[in-house]
Amino acid sequence: MKTIKNILKSLNILYAEDNKEIRESVENTLKMIFANVYSAVDGVEALKIYEENPINIILLDYVMPSIDGYEVAKEIRKHDKKIPIIILSGHTNKEKLMNGIEVGLVKYIEKPLKYSELLETLQKVVIILEENNLLKIKLDEDTQYDYISKIIMQGENKINLTRQDIDLLELLLKNKSKLVTKNQIIEFVFKNQTIEDNTLRNVIYRLRKKINLNIIITVKDLGYMIQ
Repeated sequence: MKTIKNILKSLNILYAEDNKEIRESVENTLKMIFANVYSAVDGVEALKIYEENPINIILLDYVMPSIDGYEVAKEIRKHDKKIPIIILSGHTNKEKLMNGIEVGLVKYIEKPLKYSELLETLQKVVIILEENNLLKIKLDEDTQYDYISKIIMQGENKINLTRQDIDLLELLLKNKSKLVTKNQIIEFVFKNQTIEDNTLRNVIYRLRKKINLNIIITVKDLGYMIQ
């Protein structure tokens, strides 16, 4: 049985906060808990990160420039009804609490964020992820990807993946049925390293061979997508 700590350590969180001092402090805490922490300075950047990266949990400050946390959550809910969203605010009032209900928040937390309250909320998040089957995703009737163990299960067979395989697969699954451009893959999987076209094709080929399913589609000269 995986512990909550181990489950969280395999997941990615998006955190948005415009106050630099608060953001850096909370970010350092989140880095001890999660596999990857994607930080945004405002709502516009938060939405961009959400759209381009495999995010499992979202933590938003309510008051931010450009787009506030509520509007970010509202926009995300148009595309994803289940991803756990937590909102932080320096003040609570009836209107904000009602907004939180509208976008299906896990919790509305009053700032300053307390570590004990964060952990308590994240325990609830894990339960939500499990209840909504968000820790595993079906690739076909006999094949599924496990976000926690980072392996593919085909029946009783375990298919182990490299770090590049995992990053590529999760990026494609995040954007299921949508084009993922070559530049997006280079940025996320290769961390913006300069690579040859053959290198990218080889990584795609290797993942296709491991999955052994015709689900990764090539969009000529543009990129790839999972059906």
